[in-house]
Amino acid sequence: MSSIYKKLLSNSRFRSSEVLDRHILLEAESDRGRLLFCPAFRRLQQKAQVFSMESNASVRSRLTHSLEVAQIGRYIADQIAIQLVENGLASREECAALTTFVETACLMHDIGNPPFGHFGEFAISEWFRNNGKLSIKRALKDSEEEVTTKVAAKALADFYEFDGNPQGVRIVTKLQRNTDEYGLNLTKTTIAAYLKYVRSSGSQKAIANSPFVKKCGYFSTEKEIIESVWAEFGYEKPQRFPLAYIMEAADDIAYCISDLEDSIEKGLLNESVAFSEILQQWKRLSSTDGATSCIITEVLENAARGKRACGKVFTFTDFRTNLNRELVTYAANQYIASHDEVLAGTMSSLISAESECGKMLEILKSYCRERVYCHESVQKIELAGYRAISGLLEHFSCLLNIGVERFACALDTKRRDGKERQIVIENKLLTFFPRRYIAAYQHQLANTPVDDNYHVAEWVLRAHLVTDFISGMTDDFAITTYQTLSGIKL
Repeated sequence: MSSIYKKLLSNSRFRSSEVLDRHILLEAESDRGRLLFCPAFRRLQQKAQVFSMESNASVRSRLTHSLEVAQIGRYIADQIAIQLVENGLASREECAALTTFVETACLMHDIGNPPFGHFGEFAISEWFRNNGKLSIKRALKDSEEEVTTKVAAKALADFYEFDGNPQGVRIVTKLQRNTDEYGLNLTKTTIAAYLKYVRSSGSQKAIANSPFVKKCGYFSTEKEIIESVWAEFGYEKPQRFPLAYIMEAADDIAYCISDLEDSIEKGLLNESVAFSEILQQWKRLSSTDGATSCIITEVLENAARGKRACGKVFTFTDFRTNLNRELVTYAANQYIASHDEVLAGTMSSLISAESECGKMLEILKSYCRERVYCHESVQKIELAGYRAISGLLEHFSCLLNIGVERFACALDTKRRDGKERQIVIENKLLTFFPRRYIAAYQHQLANTPVDDNYHVAEWVLRAHLVTDFISGMTDDFAITTYQTLSGIKL
């Protein structure tokens, strides 16, 4: 059987695999294995989903959240696969590979998140907005170069829009290097399935016929990689990949429900009160007819009273299982019903905000925003994390304020630069940096044209080196490193 999925499920990698003529199902499994065994994935176990540095192991970390997203992603993909086969749209082998590709994209969907999640992203972005222009001017002045305001703004775009999504692209394509510059060397199918947003940093947000430009999906440093991915599938312009819809839906379903459960586990919410309030919101926003609306209403009523109509106990696990089933089935059916739009990348979402399922997810999101994310215990940790990340950038700013020649001397652990100035702090700070991150910087620099833009391009790579290191830290390591560099704790 020849299908569109034969092209979409590609075994193409940026470096040809050492294993030749491998079945596409095994290629998909290889990607999954590469991700599961990489250090960046393991570090997710000490990065917060909502509650940082949580001692209660039953409360989710980014790792356990990612595992749950992967399970829901498989659940959706399996339901889609059954219908693809029944409708003659794909073979069983293609569907088996599709499910594994989706699972891998789900597993790595948060791999680029810095310490303290979205607050960490904000801290990095805010620091560069406040200090980036001065830093790049100092660096170029030290190299006896000048930089215009326009060029500086373009160079800083990656950092003004710093986000875990484009950072994840850097991690899997460059930073998790083994023996060469290709990172995990994942298939272009897996990379495409990971891409939630389709524009580069600094690019115009209004891309025709594309709703996926709210955030940047990749940095300027990875532009060629992403363009090569799109070329693999014949995309003439930025476009969301079909499997990315499944990954997004799985993440939305997982975190909306898990954040509520973790808040109850920690005692921030009373379970029966929370479900009663959510039920009332649901009744105000939902339609009164339709099978989906009736099913969700019954689930919420059972959860609010803690038992079914028949008197049998109804637990949070029952709530999660029943609601997940309805949401997953809806998402899978939407994928098939709007198959042409999904393939064209023009569908907005598998779970639209206007649908009953979309309304339910939004109620859960808004409830957690109002009752959980603003809780004092969460705010204290996030503020501490903001201070730690801002402080780390301040400590490492001396690496960004110097010229390329002095920085190269510091990397080589020299005691003086070309102007015979002493190097004391910079080379000591660089001993903290992972060698693979420095190797990625050096490789990219070696492939940078030595032209009028060289010094600016080098500074961008150097700034990425710093943010690569900080964003790769776990929550507790970020706090500890900040305390160490500040002389607070040895």
